[in-house]
Amino acid sequence: MNLLKYFRTIALVVFPMLFLLSCGDNSVPPMTEISLLKAHQWYYFSPLGLFPVDAPQQAPEVAAKPWTEAIRLANAGSSSTDNCGVVNRLGIMDFSSGKPTLYRDPAIFQHVTVDTLVFTKDGPIFNLYQNDYFNKQQTSEKKQRPLLVKYDKYSKLCIPVLTYEDLDLPGNAQITSIIPQKGSWLATVKTTHNDRVDFSYISFSTVNEDGSIPTPANIALTKKEISNTEFRNAQQPLKLSMAPEALQLLFAQVPHTFEFYLTSKEEGQIAPVIYDNTSQQSLGQYIFQGYSYVSSKGAVALFSDGTTYISKSLLYTDGLQQAEEVIAFLLPKLPAGFIYGDFTISGDTLYAAWEESDFYKTGRSGLIAVNLREIGKKLEKE
Repeated sequence: MNLLKYFRTIALVVFPMLFLLSCGDNSVPPMTEISLLKAHQWYYFSPLGLFPVDAPQQAPEVAAKPWTEAIRLANAGSSSTDNCGVVNRLGIMDFSSGKPTLYRDPAIFQHVTVDTLVFTKDGPIFNLYQNDYFNKQQTSEKKQRPLLVKYDKYSKLCIPVLTYEDLDLPGNAQITSIIPQKGSWLATVKTTHNDRVDFSYISFSTVNEDGSIPTPANIALTKKEISNTEFRNAQQPLKLSMAPEALQLLFAQVPHTFEFYLTSKEEGQIAPVIYDNTSQQSLGQYIFQGYSYVSSKGAVALFSDGTTYISKSLLYTDGLQQAEEVIAFLLPKLPAGFIYGDFTISGDTLYAAWEESDFYKTGRSGLIAVNLREIGKKLEKE
């Protein structure tokens, strides 16, 4: 389930979470705004690449576009061997070298939307589709179109590994959602005709259940149609009570009135997991959207206003801190109309997306690099 698609359908009304939390339990961890610690660096995206900037509002103005068409960090994550992100319409962000490096690839990215990024045993892969509503002139009737693309960290190339033709889909079909599971993949097929739009659902399997990339030969043997219900059941969020303990501990002192969804990347998992921390009473209320990362060392969660919860064990290297010790801090406050998005951690640095957002459109976008070790040192002195 791509929560970004869901939350783009409602107005993004972001108010300071610090106020909300201050009205609750007095035991909430104290907040520190890291802009006061000078432990961060801003970057912005342009069609020419990634560039440093003093603040998001100082990035060059760009015309707002539907988020499917805009340059923005769509997804980011890591595995034991890879750490990267996909930038819509632009290329791959590689975070593994200790600094953010953008590899532009217009041949792959220029006319398509990047969706789910997952980490298989064969490397990171992502899927592509085209929003035909905004691309009536670009939509191709050719079947030979990349569907799944692998990023090879050694050659720094994006390599198509599966095409729409491999799935025997017509030229007017798009895979608008794809869900990797253990040993199988589920997908939504949107087929546009002159007078209607049809949706169908399919599944296909990999050679084995260890997160390998599906092959055309295997798809020919395993592809089958599934029901709408089966697809929707596969993308249902889990309750936060089912999350790993380290993630639950981040919110142990947070008031129950704080309701949210989390897109969580977890060590050893192929794809993100969605957690639901809402109640029936939350209907009509604002529900926060966040992203989280869980490893054997601890967990971190980041929300759209910059509120961050992190296990102390991820801030320090002396090994004395336990995962149940939690620090809460605020990323630098963004201008009105800007939000934080997905993130990844590489070494001592947290890289988080930011973007200028107006309902379903995106304007300027970029990254913030936050030195977690410096935050740990300075908070320790307070």
